[in-house]
Amino acid sequence: MSKLNYLNQFIESPDDFYIPQSVADEIKAKSDPSSQTIQALINSGNLQIRASNLINLVNSLNQRLGKGESEAIALAIELNTDYVLLDDSTARREAKRLGLNIKGTLAVIKKKIDITPRSHLIKLEFHH
Repeated sequence: MSKLNYLNQFIESPDDFYIPQSVADEIKAKSDPSSQTIQALINSGNLQIRASNLINLVNSLNQRLGKGESEAIALAIELNTDYVLLDDSTARREAKRLGLNIKGTLAVIKKKIDITPRSHLIKLEFHH
């Protein structure tokens, strides 16, 4: 969502948003514009870094999923979140199997577009 210049608008809702520690670590190691946007949201407190305490679950999931997806799913279970944002199809299947509500980036953007006045759609720019 950051690459689509949409993350700030998504985070502006009154909900709490969390990012797994492993994903935050990956972001800190990069210096591209998307990573800088996410780091700014972390620094401002709008995006909270959390490490899951469900280590056994993370390790089990990590056998078939990436570390970020594994931690995101475990964190969603641990925090009893409303949904987990996942785009990887294998991670989505696993999260669904574990009873989580899943949203993908495009579904979140579509919902925002459906309720956003056309005058605001200019903010959704695609960068290559």
